[in-house]
Amino acid sequence: MAGDREALIRIFQEAMANALKHSHAGSIDIQLRYEEAGLVLAVKDDGRGFDAERAIPLAVGHYGLTGMRERAERIGGHMTLTSAPGQGTELVISVPFGE
Repeated sequence: MAGDREALIRIFQEAMANALKHSHAGSIDIQLRYEEAGLVLAVKDDGRGFDAERAIPLAVGHYGLTGMRERAERIGGHMTLTSAPGQGTELVISVPFGE
């Protein structure tokens, strides 16, 4: 469980760093919800967005979107990313509760 918390914290840190550095957002909405099936972390900004269909390479010193997705999957979670130019970005991580 501690490893799961650490992974979720690292994903959150990367999501916030991306939003602050790249989005030029006026606001960032952060939600952490306990739902019946598990925990949901959502980070949504009203920034400039980007083409989410394009592959985004990992930058040196950054975990990147691919790394966040892999980290979520390692703890049994799922990452959804929604973004488009001029439309902001929303990152949602869903992690089921352990048995």
